[in-house]
Amino acid sequence: MSNQRNKKEDSYYGKHIWEKAERTLDGGFSYYYLICKECHVVRFPGDQLQSLQDYSKENLFLFIQDWVLLLLYAGHEYIAGITHYQKMLFLIFYEFAPKFNIPTENLGFYGYKYGPYSERIDAAIEFLIQQGYIRVEGRKSSSKERFYITDKGKEKGNKIFNKLSETQQKELMEFRMFWDQKTSKAICKYIYSKPEYKKFLNKSLILSELFPSRKLYRMRG
Repeated sequence: MSNQRNKKEDSYYGKHIWEKAERTLDGGFSYYYLICKECHVVRFPGDQLQSLQDYSKENLFLFIQDWVLLLLYAGHEYIAGITHYQKMLFLIFYEFAPKFNIPTENLGFYGYKYGPYSERIDAAIEFLIQQGYIRVEGRKSSSKERFYITDKGKEKGNKIFNKLSETQQKELMEFRMFWDQKTSKAICKYIYSKPEYKKFLNKSLILSELFPSRKLYRMRG
């Protein structure tokens, strides 16, 4: 499955132009990952992920799988649809985590047909489903798809949740509650309206649908 995804991605965007992104966390711990200068897709070398996993045992650092599970844990019910799930995680990475100083693995978003998308999130969700932390109901990739956290997932989610401060916990629950009350179209419209996210919209097919009067689809160029 991952090889098929990578081949599809490479054929869609052409050859990647990788650059090294270096980060330094509390205590002077440093790591790096690779990011494509053109499409912004991310790749983590195996040794760097292992170093981050070792670091996270004693320090606050959240990985993709942590956020995927934590976002479900912080709410009272399901998340409706993969688009809503992906876009909430986009805002977690670009707005929530920086605001509350939560060191986070780059979730690897790049511009695709419906705006910011990360195949790494899809892979994390599939893994957590296979491991019994998440269950899904409804037709896949439709508005009827529902993601639920299982009892096993709640146990793991609680451990991750307790790594956060009380303020971070409260704000995460409010974040989840706020966006649960919005439609997928509303969250997309919020993201599409912010100039700093323009780089994620160049492949979008729904710009003119979301902003017909403002002709925001011209941002493609």
